Amino acid sequence: KDTCDMQVSMITTYKPVKPPTEQEQKGYAFELVRTQPIGRNFVLTKYLEGRGILDIAHGYMQEIYYRNRLDIENKSIFYAIGWKNDQAGWEFTNAKGFKSSIGKKGISVIPGKPGHAVLFEGYMDCLSWLKVNRPDPAPTAIVLNSIVQLKNAIERIREIPEVDVYFDNDGPGRNCTQMLIDAVPQAKDRSGVYGSHKDYNDMLRAVLNEQEVQLQRAWQKR
Repeated sequence: KDTCDMQVSMITTYKPVKPPTEQEQKGYAFELVRTQPIGRNFVLTKYLEGRGILDIAHGYMQEIYYRNRLDIENKSIFYAIGWKNDQAGWEFTNAKGFKSSIGKKGISVIPGKPGHAVLFEGYMDCLSWLKVNRPDPAPTAIVLNSIVQLKNAIERIREIPEVDVYFDNDGPGRNCTQMLIDAVPQAKDRSGVYGSHKDYNDMLRAVLNEQEVQLQRAWQKR
């Protein structure tokens, strides 16, 4: 599991992104076969339904099909939910919770209002926040994808006047939140909005489950 123990002094200046070269790509375990819109793969569709974000995932996520190029004996094509990062790579998770990337790992940025940024550890949490809040205009959303990417996110937000942080409600998440606030004093910890839940998606699923229970009770009383 990721830990957030890097020192703020190690944070380096953010550099412009260069897509991975052909030689670099040869070193990656996974290679992309194809992508297609959300909703065509039954297993992935049910997975997003279970996370409560199928309705908002369109336009943000893709179904990706990939193979492990380092496994010479196995030519199988695997599938997962994927989204782009700022290193011209793909972050992905499958329906069983396996997470990895195709190409370089990096943060993901959903462009929005330049003077306001919202930060999340995971893409599911970001989409959950967008679903619940429906902001208009939407702020710029930044997803770490891995908390080891914290320094890259910090460089993106240093000069942004309004910064809201929605990191996980656990030890590593709280450590990262404190490090970010130490480096970017205008940042505000907003994790209190999901209370005892670990993250925004956990809260969303709990709310949706409770709504489903209430509907079932109402139906039974008819």
